[in-house]
Amino acid sequence: MKKLVPLGILLVAVLCCASVSFSQTAKAAAVQSVYDKQPDVTEKELLQFLDLLPQFRQWTRAEKEEAHPILRKGKADFLYSDKAAQWVREKGWDARRFFCVMGRMAAALVMAEEGGNSMARPKDMPEVSKAELELARKHLGSILKASLDNAQMQ
Repeated sequence: MKKLVPLGILLVAVLCCASVSFSQTAKAAAVQSVYDKQPDVTEKELLQFLDLLPQFRQWTRAEKEEAHPILRKGKADFLYSDKAAQWVREKGWDARRFFCVMGRMAAALVMAEEGGNSMARPKDMPEVSKAELELARKHLGSILKASLDNAQMQ
């Protein structure tokens, strides 16, 4: 009986270590989108983003890069390459934050067009706070101008 106790303790220790290892692996494998744990978009960020957006869109066309909202494992996220992330970092932005702002403002525009209806937001777009929706409404002209500047660069 005494020999079984140490074996039992050893077995429990091995199982505990295995479950901790499995748990850490599962957490690492969990999907984290660009929107996870991100604060609301600020007015200052939006204005900086809008200054850079036409250049970014021009760069994506020239480099044949994609950057757009996607649905990843049932969660809204944003698709962009390492090359696009590097371009954004070179312009002084954190890549996750830049694409978070892009995705949230795109979703806010869709919602604003539908009278603030959050159900109008496609599933590949993130949830938007009331403050972000109001920010998009307030700067609608600037957002459209950034888009117009982008179209004129083509």
